[in-house]
Amino acid sequence: MTTADELYRHSANLHAFIDQYVPAGRLTGALPGISMDYVKLQDEVMWGGIWQVPGLDINLRSMATIAAQCCNGWDFGLHHQIRVGLTLGMSPQKVKGIFLQLMFYAGIPATVFALTQAQKVINEQGMWKQEDKLPLQAQWLATVEEKLDRGARLRRHNWGEQAHAELEGSLTQQLLPDVADLVDAYNYGEVWARADLSPKERTVCILVALMCRGHMKQLRQHVGYALELGMTRREICEVFSQAGWYRGWPYVEDALQEAKAVFDARGV
Repeated sequence: MTTADELYRHSANLHAFIDQYVPAGRLTGALPGISMDYVKLQDEVMWGGIWQVPGLDINLRSMATIAAQCCNGWDFGLHHQIRVGLTLGMSPQKVKGIFLQLMFYAGIPATVFALTQAQKVINEQGMWKQEDKLPLQAQWLATVEEKLDRGARLRRHNWGEQAHAELEGSLTQQLLPDVADLVDAYNYGEVWARADLSPKERTVCILVALMCRGHMKQLRQHVGYALELGMTRREICEVFSQAGWYRGWPYVEDALQEAKAVFDARGV
């Protein structure tokens, strides 16, 4: 039996590490004086509980949370979770890579805002600023056709031939082929080819964005793609659980319903 005191101790141990670079005057620092009950719930359920449930690596939990906060668009939440990611060892380029990937799933306004907030956090610490001076060397291709070809190869490699065929036959390709080619060329042919995030990390970010924005049809597709990539049933469910604390629990129920349909269809 897990006690509330144990959850609190787990929370305190995690905070001792991830909060080592938190500025003294951050917004949530006022919470204990406003509602100790809220702080108790947050510490025991979130930091002592969900963040430490087995089944998903803590760095993937951090990425899922950053992606959810990007979709939410609240600066204090973004600040703290970006700081958590950097403290856990993410590079500034990896953090920025999350928002490059989410451009195609959360949109321009949310990701531009997130990038500006990320830079503010990176600038808080000299070591993060120094690491930020080492940008990722991306191999940008010269033509849309080259990007489409590389994107198709990456899709087949990561998700299989059926997933590639689904994307090639999408409504966007049927009704807006020129736009679809541009989006597919840059999403799959450029962003997915970058070394800042692994395919699994990209998939976590995409699953979170689709859940947070309520795009359940595409979410079901990407649950299947996550399985093709090698993610386990437990990992996929934990991604939704982690992001749900920040977006709202009803989103988790909806996402799990879609995921279960995929699991059942595939006998997972």
